[in-house]
Amino acid sequence: MRKRIIRIIAVLMILALIGTSTVFAAEPAAVTVPSDVKGTTYEEAVKALVEKEIITGDADGMFHPDSNLTRAQACVIVVKSMNPAAAEVTGTATQLVGKSGFADMSGYGWAEGYIKYAVQHGVTKGYPDGTFKPGNKVTMNELITMILRAADYTDETLGGAWPSNYVSKAAELDLMINIPAPLPTYATKWMAAQLDYNALSKIEAAKPPVPRLDTDQNMPDAIPNVKAMTFATGSFNSDMKTYDGKSISNDVTVYTYGEKKNYSSTMTFPNKISDYRIDTVYRYKNTKTPAFYQLENGKIKTMVVPMDAGFSGRAHSVINKTVSTINCKDEPVTGISTLTATKEITWLGKKGLTGIPAETDYLKGEIYQLNLSDGEIQSIYKASETGKKGVFEEISSSSEAFVDVESFSDSVAKITTSHGGAMFKIKDNATVYVLDQGNPTEYKTGRLSAIKPGVKIRAYDISDDAELSADMIVIFK
Repeated sequence: MRKRIIRIIAVLMILALIGTSTVFAAEPAAVTVPSDVKGTTYEEAVKALVEKEIITGDADGMFHPDSNLTRAQACVIVVKSMNPAAAEVTGTATQLVGKSGFADMSGYGWAEGYIKYAVQHGVTKGYPDGTFKPGNKVTMNELITMILRAADYTDETLGGAWPSNYVSKAAELDLMINIPAPLPTYATKWMAAQLDYNALSKIEAAKPPVPRLDTDQNMPDAIPNVKAMTFATGSFNSDMKTYDGKSISNDVTVYTYGEKKNYSSTMTFPNKISDYRIDTVYRYKNTKTPAFYQLENGKIKTMVVPMDAGFSGRAHSVINKTVSTINCKDEPVTGISTLTATKEITWLGKKGLTGIPAETDYLKGEIYQLNLSDGEIQSIYKASETGKKGVFEEISSSSEAFVDVESFSDSVAKITTSHGGAMFKIKDNATVYVLDQGNPTEYKTGRLSAIKPGVKIRAYDISDDAELSADMIVIFK
């Protein structure tokens, strides 16, 4: 308690120095079009992208429409148009964004997550020498290619030779409206805004590949062809993108079967579909396990993993439901369907697990600490309960209830509680979950931009750092 009081005082002193006139605005700032854009043919495009938080003006309040864009800046614009979950590009308090894999990203950490996402979803490939050249001016041909790939067009579907295949498709789709002809070599900021705006509906309609998600008793449609797979004992990395040093495909299918102790290169597998389950790769952060895998285009496309393998450590999650299922020994256990670090994961509880909260508590904005061993829940706690491990406390209220946001500016929230007003910092990479007042049946992943005056929130600190700040937010809107 003493530590928390000291941290609160420290934050209040900082806020006092900032000044209430900028921190506690009565209403969020209205979207304004930079003055150097007003009255231009591309004003509508810039305004629309600003409203969607895809682009911003510069520090001086101007847009500088005739400035050239770098490849990194262009990539960020295109990826933001794809509307990825914030955790995919900025990470969370407990899950850092991995590296993009390019050798020349020093000084471009702000774009690393976006470029990595773009590579994963086929928007860009970089250069054959393993570089991305993030500081180079982006050409119109490169920009058009990124935008069309974000809209789910590929080299294979277009055929022909680059860049004429992409440029001609853009013209066919009317994406070149208000773009000068002939095309200039390099893209300016206004041209990028116009092109992206012209293609936005197509980008939003495209569905990037998503790994198959874990659900209770989720049996596959067919038996995995283990005979065509390679056996290995290796580790998943921290962002679950490699196993045994080999890249994992974005749409990998993960089957689970049996116990680790029985895995070997000569083991036999059953021919009954009901003996297998489909799992999500997100259960295996930093997990070492034997497995069978099959490559496609140099990436792991299919895996068979033991049912008793999985992440060991602490996870902080919202719970959508509990399920009755069986473990690798065919013992009846309880499973908990969660959002953990924004990913849908069903964790199995150990046999006889106690302390599982009542389902009536799930949709009240509660974050739970799951203590896991090999992907199996050993114990579960609320922030208010004794027995929890490490830093885990609710900082928005002492009554375990949603509180009203008065203002949210400069990453600082002012809230109304039963004891008056309070304020605290919300981290830029905070994990956000949302409950819809109209249909509060399950949590969904949200964004910091959803925190506005009038919404209700619960805020949690799970980081062992010096400042009082929220790593996880639940919004009721």
